[in-house]
Amino acid sequence: MNKHTDIGWQALWLLLACLTLSGCINDYSGDVGGASAGGDGFVAGQVNESGRQHYLTQCASCHGADGNGTPSGSSLVGCATCSTLSVLADEIERTMPVGKTSRCVGDCASDTAEFILQAFNDRILNGNTTSLTGVSNSSQQTTLRQAALQLVGRLPNASEVAQVQQRGDSGLSQVLSGMMTEDAFYQTLMEIFNEQLLTDKYLSRNLNEGGINLLDNDDFPNRKWYNDEYPSQGDSDPLRNLRNCARTQSNDAVAREPLELVRYAAKNDLPHTLFMTADFIMVNWYSQQVYQAELLDKNASFRQLPQPVCEADGQSLSWDPDDFRPARINKALQYESNGIPHAGVLTSAMFLNRYPTTFTNRNRHRSKIVFDYFLDTDILKIQGDRPGDGIGNGMPNPTLLDPACYACHQVMDPVASAFQHWTDRGQYIITGNTSVNRWDSSDIEPAGLGGKKVPLSGDTGYFRNMLQWLGNEIAADPRFIRATVRTLYKGLVGQEPLLSPGEHASDADISAFNEQRSVLNAIGQAMVADNWDIKTAIKGIIMTPYYRAAAVNTTARPANLHIGSSQFLSPEQLQRKLRATLGIVWDDLRYESNRLMLGGMDSDSIIERIREPSGLMVAIQNRMAVEMACRAVPYDFSWHNSKRRLFPYVETSSSPLNENGAPDAVAIAAIRRNLQHLHWTLLGEQLSDNSAELNASYQLFMDVFNQGQIMMASPNDFDPWPRSNPCQATRDFREDGRTAAAFEDTSNNSDVAPADRRQRITDDNNYVVRSWVAVLTYLLSDYRFVYQ
Repeated sequence: MNKHTDIGWQALWLLLACLTLSGCINDYSGDVGGASAGGDGFVAGQVNESGRQHYLTQCASCHGADGNGTPSGSSLVGCATCSTLSVLADEIERTMPVGKTSRCVGDCASDTAEFILQAFNDRILNGNTTSLTGVSNSSQQTTLRQAALQLVGRLPNASEVAQVQQRGDSGLSQVLSGMMTEDAFYQTLMEIFNEQLLTDKYLSRNLNEGGINLLDNDDFPNRKWYNDEYPSQGDSDPLRNLRNCARTQSNDAVAREPLELVRYAAKNDLPHTLFMTADFIMVNWYSQQVYQAELLDKNASFRQLPQPVCEADGQSLSWDPDDFRPARINKALQYESNGIPHAGVLTSAMFLNRYPTTFTNRNRHRSKIVFDYFLDTDILKIQGDRPGDGIGNGMPNPTLLDPACYACHQVMDPVASAFQHWTDRGQYIITGNTSVNRWDSSDIEPAGLGGKKVPLSGDTGYFRNMLQWLGNEIAADPRFIRATVRTLYKGLVGQEPLLSPGEHASDADISAFNEQRSVLNAIGQAMVADNWDIKTAIKGIIMTPYYRAAAVNTTARPANLHIGSSQFLSPEQLQRKLRATLGIVWDDLRYESNRLMLGGMDSDSIIERIREPSGLMVAIQNRMAVEMACRAVPYDFSWHNSKRRLFPYVETSSSPLNENGAPDAVAIAAIRRNLQHLHWTLLGEQLSDNSAELNASYQLFMDVFNQGQIMMASPNDFDPWPRSNPCQATRDFREDGRTAAAFEDTSNNSDVAPADRRQRITDDNNYVVRSWVAVLTYLLSDYRFVYQ
């Protein structure tokens, strides 16, 4: 770091003063706080002149004279600590200025806080989160379809559609609440948080024992219990399948433990703050064997399934892998006799290994991640000189003594110190000069957060459980609200919230930013008011134009300000959409390589989804469209029309021409009605009978049909449906999309109820089936099918 000897200490502290508020150390623009009109000593409509002067002399150089931020400081509009006067004043007292917190306390802090609330936050309080000027929302029915596919991987049922049609937004809100009680929703929720945590790296599909091998064998001698329970028996090894299955279930339960904590809180209507504060971990039967953990509910037992999960040689395991319960690791560990002091995700072995430390880094990387993920703060945005070679200016211990370094390290290092009892492998030990995890506190800030220090002695001493203290502080920090809403917003909408516009931004950019802050602020506060119910925030985001916008008036607002949800489906989302719309999935996506080529992530070497398709991804979509149309059309026709997803209004005999070769008006009407159904089911568009889109689809059907009639009338020996053609319906499909056992043709069986009869589709004598295959290929190839 370069030492600026020509800058006096007083001028230097004035330079650092712009880093004082929580917003100053975070250039991210997501919303959290939001001022309250009145109450807590704040009077709207007045301006605190003393606070204005404090702000202009100490904060404006960082946050801008208008509070909309600069390159070195974020906006104060809806800032993280702008919830009430007392909260903001307390933040200023504890953190302003960086390194010299006594500069603005008492009246200075409260006056400055009052001015910030009056000048920069009163203007955004419109209380409306469902509409924006110049933006037209999709209908409630269209929003319902999109949300159902995204949240629970299915299409809305008739009852849900009727409720929305009858009650509008109120009905939509109620239906969404019901969907968020389904198991599929919790899987989606865990996927959203894994995009941030990336702990799915350790799943068996990526690494065979990726999670279990991270656990210390001295602490967890039973971590590979399956090898002892089902030992290898030589070449024949009849228990191999049982052992391998138990290993997979155990490893994946260990790997998903931090994500299961998110699901547990949401599923049981508990506050999402458990993510930071839970004094337990989540285990299923398989991972309980690994940890030898004690369930919190000592009278509880794990659920068993009717069918075995793992079996071989007459032995089986039927414990439900999805049945996770809270537990504590209370047994004696290598260096500690009192067990592990759990602190939510902060003490998860998977989280600690995913973001490890080194002897010289000393948990600073972990601190950076904590600030980013849970406090919505980018440490690297803090002002200060950073040497390119990482050596510094020769000053002993520059992180404490060099002001240019200290500006950042005094924020980051207290959190790093809180991890001092956790090794690079996530093992919990007691530190000291003779321990494996040697820690010298003389050259680094003591553990704490935001100007507070961890109490290390007395009745509230936290020496052995610093992360428990930190977790509780984070959960109480207003920035945790903003961080949570940010994670959910990106997961649902597919985009980061708008960045701080800065002092030279256009009026349109500033207006759009302030509007979004206001909306997301209201969502965050509603979530907290509902006992930190994360479902409240999810529903709130879905109800906003940022999710459901259908059109933007570019005269009223620029078109590039991220209005409306639009993201390329992940491979997992595509599989769920295929199952919801076609009834079957694409077996090619069983392979990790295909999922990655289609824009997926493995949480290891590929840590971000591709949200804009490449040429290769488009080619894969086209292949999917051809293969899935070929399989899905006859498969759907094999069912009774009351059970069909795709063709409820037509039959394989529904030809547009009658037996005399003349147009059949009744059949044509049915074909067009079914085309409308396909456009809604696959693309979510409701077409009138005379729309151009519907006419184009009908013309495609007729072009293929007419060409088929020509070929069938040719003198050549034309096979109406080659027996080797996979476009037949004779077998069912397995869960992974591969063909399963053949089904019996009961179309003429009077012993079977009409609605339950199945018909094999092995020929296409009138070319109707292949005409529908062409239409379905066309629709599945549409970009709207793979965007959501």
